[in-house]
Amino acid sequence: MNNSMIIKKTLLFVLAIFFCGILYAVPGDFVINHIRVDGLQGLSQETVLSYIPVKAGQQFNMQQSREIISALYKTNFFDDVQLSHDGTTLIVSVVQRPIIGQVTITGNSAISTKQFIDALKKLHFYEGDVFNPAVLEQVKDSLEGEYFSLGKYNAGVDIKTTSQPGHRVFVVVTISEGQAAKIKQIKIIGNNAFSETELLNQFKLTPAGLLTFYSHNDQYSREKLVADLEALRSYYMNRGYIKFNIETSQVSISPDRKQVYITIRITEGGQYTLSGYTFTGHSILTKDQLSQAVLLKKGQVFSRQDILEASKRISQLLGNKGYSNADVEAIPRIDDLHHTVFLNFNITPGARIYVRHITFSENYRTNDEVLRREVQQVEGGVLSTQKLEDSKRSLLLLPYISQANVTTQPVPGSRDQVDVNYKVAESPSAELQGGVGYSVLNKLMFNASVQQRNLFGTGNSLNLNFMYSRPSTELSVNYYNPYYTASGMGRTISAYTTHSNLEEANVANYVTNDYGLSVGYNWPVSLNNSLQFGYGYENTILKLGNNASTELLHFVDRHHRNFNEFDLNGGWTYQGLDRYLFPTQGVLQTLNVMASAPAGGQTLEYYTLEDTVNFYHPLYHDFIGNIKLDLGYANGYGTYGGKLPFFKNYFAGGIGSVRGYEGNTIGPLDSNNNPLGGNIKMVGTQALIFPNPFGDTLRTSIFLDEGDVFSTPKENHQDGIKLNELRYSTGVEIDWRSPIALLNFSLATPIRERNSDQSEYFQFNIGSSM
Repeated sequence: MNNSMIIKKTLLFVLAIFFCGILYAVPGDFVINHIRVDGLQGLSQETVLSYIPVKAGQQFNMQQSREIISALYKTNFFDDVQLSHDGTTLIVSVVQRPIIGQVTITGNSAISTKQFIDALKKLHFYEGDVFNPAVLEQVKDSLEGEYFSLGKYNAGVDIKTTSQPGHRVFVVVTISEGQAAKIKQIKIIGNNAFSETELLNQFKLTPAGLLTFYSHNDQYSREKLVADLEALRSYYMNRGYIKFNIETSQVSISPDRKQVYITIRITEGGQYTLSGYTFTGHSILTKDQLSQAVLLKKGQVFSRQDILEASKRISQLLGNKGYSNADVEAIPRIDDLHHTVFLNFNITPGARIYVRHITFSENYRTNDEVLRREVQQVEGGVLSTQKLEDSKRSLLLLPYISQANVTTQPVPGSRDQVDVNYKVAESPSAELQGGVGYSVLNKLMFNASVQQRNLFGTGNSLNLNFMYSRPSTELSVNYYNPYYTASGMGRTISAYTTHSNLEEANVANYVTNDYGLSVGYNWPVSLNNSLQFGYGYENTILKLGNNASTELLHFVDRHHRNFNEFDLNGGWTYQGLDRYLFPTQGVLQTLNVMASAPAGGQTLEYYTLEDTVNFYHPLYHDFIGNIKLDLGYANGYGTYGGKLPFFKNYFAGGIGSVRGYEGNTIGPLDSNNNPLGGNIKMVGTQALIFPNPFGDTLRTSIFLDEGDVFSTPKENHQDGIKLNELRYSTGVEIDWRSPIALLNFSLATPIRERNSDQSEYFQFNIGSSM
């Protein structure tokens, strides 16, 4: 017998034994009375039985055997599955894969651990899941792909596994992020209507430049490129190029993976104009109302943005009438021969919507009725999108509300009703405020106050204030009820006492002791406008120091030292800011007039006129412009003959005025060369607020301050307004809305100093308002 025959017989014998084993392992037909799973470690038998396509009581056959084994392998829970039986008990023997006991990720900073865990869950690779070694390479590719999308092409991911007791595996993912690839060049090919420079100005991505160390816009990421390509598309579409197309956007990487080259090929097409528009569908609005909302003209260059804004305005008008689900579709009819577009605004108003209930959530300290009185939308009325937004803004203008979001929820079983919910975030209403400063002349300055802007959740405010420095000591109490009457009129009651040693404040040599009580009212006449009026009484005792100036002695000789005054005041406020804390747009303006009236004894007779403006406007890429103006004019009348009592003068300099100068050092001087103040105040600020990557509680700005105080020619024998004597300063300010109070820090340097000015470069305050 030759060797080949021996080998053949041996193979046949082995195969016979193998198939006999299979036939023995796979049970024959029988009725299953019970199913038992052997070899489980961590997985429950119930979990495995849920995947087996047979149940107890069913007939078992060879076909079902194949189905059971296939189903269990598909779970990826097992390395091996075998079937056998003991009488009417089906036995499923498995070799289970280990369980992932822990996943640890280290070395990541650009991508959060939570983002990684979410990505791993999509691959079924997370704690408590079955460990599948075959997925490791897929996991590594997925994590590296997350970094590649951020332009970090040198990122590396290393995965190590460690077996642990209990048939578990610990997984450690170590990441080396590397540096993001920098953009070396962006090239646009195919542009004729606009220069490459003009088009690249629409991109956030850019090669390294002066500010890219801060913006990181020179670091490539796929998301940024997609956004920039959409910005490029919008730029063309808003200028009439409706056939514009991006043919390709190719990204190439240098061999060292540190530099990126982007090439974009475009087709511009021709420029199209608007040939007209019409309205179809069932509209609740008149044709004149629709035309005024559209604001489009025949012959103008086609603009996608203008069309979207026109559709939005029509939707807003319908929403204000209760048709909040209105659908406005701008359907273009393109004439390629004449390069024109005719628009059809098809309007489907839908059902008119009514408000069933208005609720508030997450207002843990503020009573519902306090928030409800700020809401213009009423329950049972027609839903108005404008009133919803106006109500949201009114809530944000409350000093104890930092965020407000409005949602509408359809009422189950109703086609025309919704419930409205305002979800608010409350800022601390109780504040311990204070400020500390130091100067060579005034030494330590301290002020503190306890302010409760939302007393017992009622929306009323109570403020106790104490201020001390070498020049001045003040104690005051203020109570404000914003809804003193049911119609929304507010009332303020204030009482105060002040001791001021003006010589210690860089001012002329005199001391005043004031005691006063006042009552003020605030009457809102519209959403943004309110009127103020009030009255008050004040007693002032004047004391001159040694070596008082000629101006002070002359005043006392004529008018004495003890004065009473009864004040009448009125004002107007326009509140157009978008929020109370850290506004981003809008204007706040106040105009106040005050005049004193006879009050018995020696009466002060003077009047004041003051105007303040605080304007915010969004600029480029989240930068915000801010302009502030503070003007004041005062003068005496009657026995004071056009001369303002000197202790009622305005002063300038210091924080809240012209920063970089010590407080009260700017303005006219008396005969002893001490600041005397003036009856005219002019102070302004221009600031550029930077976008903040650290959240909405920190604000940084650079500023230019200018200002001075003057006296009219008759007042104190001065020369009147001299604009060439305005003082200037520039610097940087950081404002932090801390959990305790608002903190203000400024570093400023004077630009136009005079010999009598005192510099104070660093200033800060705790608890001031924006």
